[in-house]
Parts: sequence; C-alpha cells; structure tokens
Amino acid sequence: MTLARKLLLSLIAVALASLAIVAATWSSLSSTTANPSNAFSAGTVNIADNDAGATFSLPTMSPGTTSSGCIKVTYTGSLASQVRLYGSVTGSLAQYLNVVVTRGTDSAPSFPSCTGFAGDATNYIGSGSGVVYSGTLSAFASSYTNYASGLVDAPGSPASWTASTAHSYKFTISLPGAAAAAAQGLSSTATFGWEAQNT
Repeated sequence: MTLARKLLLSLIAVALASLAIVAATWSSLSSTTANPSNAFSAGTVNIADNDAGATFSLPTMSPGTTSSGCIKVTYTGSLASQVRLYGSVTGSLAQYLNVVVTRGTDSAPSFPSCTGFAGDATNYIGSGSGVVYSGTLSAFASSYTNYASGLVDAPGSPASWTASTAHSYKFTISLPGAAAAAAQGLSSTATFGWEAQNT
C-alpha cells in the first residue's frame, strides 16, 4: 500500500471519529419543562336533617284531629344541588289523612316542635304562604316516589341549594271530621325524604 493511500485512509478514519464525537455531543443535549403537583378532587353533595332518629307520631286520632311537626333540613355539600322531596306510606289510613307541607324558617329548631316556625312569604301553589303541597297522604306518596318524580323544593322557583342552605318544613296532618267510618282502627306510617343531586 502506498504512503499516499495510507495517509488518505488515516484522514478518513480521523474524520469518521470526529463525526461520531460530534453526533454523540448532539445527542446528549436536552431540555425539559414541567407543570408539577396538579391536584384533583371531587366535590360533595350532602344533606341532613335534625330529627336525630326520632319520629313524629299521632296515636288514636279522631275525626277533626289536626297536629303538626317541623323538621329542619340543611345542605353542607360543596356542589350546588337541586333538592326534591318524596315519600312512601304503608297502611290504609293514609287515604283518609290530609297533609299540608309548608316550607319556611325556624328560629329555634327542635324536632318535631314548630314553636319558632314561620312559613315562607311566597304562595308557591296558591294554597297559602310557604305551602308546597296540600292533599291526601296517599296521593303525596303515589305522586312523589323518588328523586325523578319528587316535589321540587320550592315549586316555580330555583331549587339550587349551596353550602349552608337550610329550610324548615312543617307537616300538618289531619283526619277530617267527615272521615268515613271505615277509617276506624286503621293506621299508616310515612317516610319523607329529601334528596340532593348536583346540577
């Protein structure tokens, strides 16, 4: 091999080595940026009442008997929610019982006392200030069975509750004076529930 050829091969080898070094240098250069510590949490929907597990009872009702019980419902969730009222009944006296549900405020809430209760000024359904339902107990339970069919908290007004929203409800139960003789000895139990779902 001639000297010129050896020199040419040496130059090519040096050039290739230089290219490899340059390529290695380029491949080690880098840059990054980050958006750290992103946090995600779900809001809450929470509604409660002040009955503390107690019940409202009217034993031995006679025709013409009327009695009331009040309950305060408070919303503590972080998400704005719609609230609906619904119920269920058992027993056959419900068809003879009338119930009026009035929404309002209570200055001294203590279930089932209505001492500090005052109905809302709004005549929601044309049955008096604060009244949101007036009819038989059985009709209430058959009309408002769950959230989807439930009674809107204040008919005709926005039903959105936010944190610390609270309303009191007065349930007035009566056995009309003209109640049928067939009502004698009958009984019923009722469950009323408020359900909140975020909007």
